[in-house]
Amino acid sequence: MASFKQKKISCGQTLGDKINKKRLEHNFSLTELSSQLKIQSKYLKALEEGNYQSLPGDVYVKSWLKLCAEALELNYRELVADYKLEKNLSSKFKALPEDFKARQKRFIFWKIINPRNLKIAGLALGILALLGYLGWEINGIIAPPKVVIFEPEQNLRTRENSLVISGQTKPEVELKINNEKVLLNEDGSFYQEINLIVGLNNLQISAKKKHSKTSIYELLILRESVE
Repeated sequence: MASFKQKKISCGQTLGDKINKKRLEHNFSLTELSSQLKIQSKYLKALEEGNYQSLPGDVYVKSWLKLCAEALELNYRELVADYKLEKNLSSKFKALPEDFKARQKRFIFWKIINPRNLKIAGLALGILALLGYLGWEINGIIAPPKVVIFEPEQNLRTRENSLVISGQTKPEVELKINNEKVLLNEDGSFYQEINLIVGLNNLQISAKKKHSKTSIYELLILRESVE
């Protein structure tokens, strides 16, 4: 009856993992192990990192693996088997043609930029544009209207018993001066005569559209008494 020998599986550990783990268990630094085994630390580091392109020929590597196995209590044959397998895989990966790597990049790109994702992106941009337009329209509706005062100038001093306030706004605006409604021309211009009292006159101009906030402008006019 044939007998079967059970083979231990390394649970995904690489050659470098095994050496690094055992080195740390024995409290060896790379420098200490290098000094003990007479192997340059850069080669030990390359072994632990799986950087096989930085190592010399297989004869040297196998010799170093034998020394590592003896010093760190590892199975030499398993180390050599791991080395051959990993080096072979590494060489095959490095040998992949450049056009294959380029195709990989294009595949990843087109996997992201595909018709479905483009459709979603276009829909999202359309929604954002619509929301932006609606926001602009709503702001235009609720924003307080602008009023330009042509005359008089602010902080005017006069001895006249009246003055004219003229300016420009939108035709649909409801304009008031001291709560008295002012009639606008078709182009939104206005021309209103105001009586003044002796002393400081605080003239308040308010402007409002149907659903907008109210703009408030103040004019301070000083009427001096006539002696």
